[in-house]
Amino acid sequence: MAKQQRVIVRYSISFKQKVVKEVESGLGVEEARRRYGIKGTYTIQQWLKKFGKNHLLNKIVRIEMKGEQDRIKEL
Repeated sequence: MAKQQRVIVRYSISFKQKVVKEVESGLGVEEARRRYGIKGTYTIQQWLKKFGKNHLLNKIVRIEMKGEQDRIKEL
């Protein structure tokens, strides 16, 4: 039996940025996948992490015990 050759699709950076911009402006991820024929389930999510504006912001989460808050106020 002959093996079928896999087709590897490479997307340009400008195409990725276009899709990310549309998703950030309100288009759903699944709708974008269907519209542009993107087969990978997590492909657009990876693009959002890499090119998306919302993902460039650093988030700081601080978890403190109640006693630590009082100690900081005393200092």
